[in-house]
Amino acid sequence: MIKVVIPGRPISKSNFKLHNVHGQSWMPKQGKHSRYVAYENMIAGHINQQYQTEPLEGDIITVLKLYFPNRKMGDLHNYPKSICDGIEKSGIIKNDRQLKPVLLFDFIDKENPRVEIELYKASEYDVSYSISKKSLL
Repeated sequence: MIKVVIPGRPISKSNFKLHNVHGQSWMPKQGKHSRYVAYENMIAGHINQQYQTEPLEGDIITVLKLYFPNRKMGDLHNYPKSICDGIEKSGIIKNDRQLKPVLLFDFIDKENPRVEIELYKASEYDVSYSISKKSLL
């Protein structure tokens, strides 16, 4: 199991894409829109500081816990892409297609916004979930 904490508010990839006249999207490496690339590099850096290992093989069960400073978080489903790209950039995996399943949770922590990443080799761990109706008392 690998656990990494990325300090600061999570960043969504969709907020930083630009489009050319032909409708193709691209990510700028300079200017105000380059924050996404910096965030991706920050994730990779935190992983590389803590884990010096061969790339993980096979499917990786991925748990992403996003802690926002307030309820202004936008579309929650846009955040995993930036995080998964940072994980791939770290070299700990060969391709972010290995990250499956991805479990996504969101929380509010005004004092300590962050992303917590947990990676488990699917060959060594099982994942299960259950949904149950709440009892009304």
